[in-house]
Amino acid sequence: MVEYTIIVDTREQLPLWTKNVINKKLDVGDYSINGHEDKISIERKSLSDLFGTLGTGHKRFKKELERALKLIYFAIVIDGSYSSCINKEFNGSHHTTMKGEDITSIIMTIHMKYKVPIFFTNGRIESKNIIRSLLTTYYKLYNKVELLYPNFSS
Repeated sequence: MVEYTIIVDTREQLPLWTKNVINKKLDVGDYSINGHEDKISIERKSLSDLFGTLGTGHKRFKKELERALKLIYFAIVIDGSYSSCINKEFNGSHHTTMKGEDITSIIMTIHMKYKVPIFFTNGRIESKNIIRSLLTTYYKLYNKVELLYPNFSS
């Protein structure tokens, strides 16, 4: 079993984990691995947060994406399906005038321009499992590479 400690950004509104984690301000994203914050980070968004971020918060998020380019791995995990995004089928959807097609177009632009993997999920539980799997896979790979090539991260 792989053991590491998850870092949860202090600004994360509804953290996926609350036990056996370290709450710490992250420069990029919402979740990372203790000691690897400058190498990996995962941004998690609810659909309502995604619409807000890509609408009124777009400039701030673009700066975050630019900071993420310095990481070995960065991804965005969205608590909601692609079809729920397109069709605006989520709590609070009536608060935004943005169209689902516009949001998915921006998401695909982020994916292409910044090479950021985007994961749509069926909700918080699936998001938690995907984030855990991404962090674990990174940790296994990173430690294996470090053992073989000690100067890899330099």
